[in-house]
Amino acid sequence: MFKKTKISKNKLDINNLINIQKGFIKSKENSNNFLRYFVLIVLIIVGFLGYIALKEVSKIKFDLDSILSFSGFGLNLEEIEKKSTIKTTNGKTNIVIIGRGGDENDAPELTDSILIASINYKNKSISMFSVPRDLYVAYPTSGAGKINEVYFRALRKTKDEFEAIKSLNEVLGKITGEEMHYFVNLDFNGFRKIIDSVGGINIDVPNQIIDNTYPGPNHSYITFKINPGLQTLDGKTALMYARSRHSTSDFDRSLRQQLIIKALREKFLSLDLLTSPSKIKSIYAILQEHVITNLDLGQMIDLALFLKDIPKENIVSSNLNDGCFYGSYTCEKGGFLYVPLRADFGGASVMLQEGGTKSNPSNYSKLINYTNIVFNYPLVYAENLPINIFNSTKVSGLAQDVATSLKKYGFNIPDKDSIGNTSGDKYEKSKILYTTGSGEEIPQTVKALEMFIFGGSEKVEVLPKYSKNPQTKIEIIIGDDYKNLNF
Repeated sequence: MFKKTKISKNKLDINNLINIQKGFIKSKENSNNFLRYFVLIVLIIVGFLGYIALKEVSKIKFDLDSILSFSGFGLNLEEIEKKSTIKTTNGKTNIVIIGRGGDENDAPELTDSILIASINYKNKSISMFSVPRDLYVAYPTSGAGKINEVYFRALRKTKDEFEAIKSLNEVLGKITGEEMHYFVNLDFNGFRKIIDSVGGINIDVPNQIIDNTYPGPNHSYITFKINPGLQTLDGKTALMYARSRHSTSDFDRSLRQQLIIKALREKFLSLDLLTSPSKIKSIYAILQEHVITNLDLGQMIDLALFLKDIPKENIVSSNLNDGCFYGSYTCEKGGFLYVPLRADFGGASVMLQEGGTKSNPSNYSKLINYTNIVFNYPLVYAENLPINIFNSTKVSGLAQDVATSLKKYGFNIPDKDSIGNTSGDKYEKSKILYTTGSGEEIPQTVKALEMFIFGGSEKVEVLPKYSKNPQTKIEIIIGDDYKNLNF
């Protein structure tokens, strides 16, 4: 089995970082400032992303003087682009976070969890997007299979963790249409130890879980049970809560993992780590042992300085699932997947996206539209503005079809009263009508809807009286150009 490179020389000494008396660390107050910055690094590493770490590998070299000079403060997009070495594309930094079983697991290099964290500097937001491990994809070189095998196959071939991550990033780039700038690779033992090191995390468990087939030692099974309600989870329980999938679904699991990440963030915000260098060193040691990343320490500091001020409501969770069916009014956000016949895949349980087949699994057009909203218009989900849809054509059921499509993308179509006809009024072109208060900006929801409604948007003083929902501020009118709608 391929083993990680052990680093001995050039190793960063955390004691020196804490006790150093040069640069801006000239007094007890300034020393505490550095500890605060280091805690913020840990916050982004563990709290915001859950997994990012200070692991040194041979391809990363830390320059302590440049770190202490803080040439890039990362407070906004302009500072990030001008002063920091952090890579961005269209005002965003995308970080791939993968969780693996680790050496004590039966499948140590299979990626059990895949998550993309997108930091949007313009909107001051974070989008966390989970990719199901059973998604059937084309591999970068040849063949096809589950996405959780991409990293393992490339690692087995190249014996290089960085090259293996590149292969996974290539696949993720095709699925999302986004560039992946950085990665963080954590094994489960590190996940468990980090949570234990902070005294556990507080989770308000929404639903009971009873999993009688949770993986145990030596290819056995054990029962994992957790009841609903607010409770403190230790590392072992949190790991089981994050990994359990047989009593619910892979999609529920991805949302639980994001819930844990948010809980870690809140725990680190609540802890007074400034007075405990020993705890900082303990966490650092865990990260060194269990995490690999291509983020250097200076970049982490810049990210931490930006992320510390992001409002909680601007941290958005999204995933892919099979929770949407044609003609169904209840349609889950991210419901672009379906389960094909196992017989077609040698008995394996896999997921395909709409339009994807075994021979052509790479039809990602709808997924790219979805992730475009997730990463570039994340405040759509924070705004959660209700939308009405009205059909001005003679095509029966068109408003319902549009509503179903928009629900997949996460738009808020509240109820059946939000869908109807224009009472005989005819529109040649489809359009988006909206109202705003005095001085209010155009909602991101309207901007995102323009991806699908090519007739554009129009601000009006009063919406047409087609709706039974008078509080709604956005209405879509479907016109005779409905065949051009981009769903």
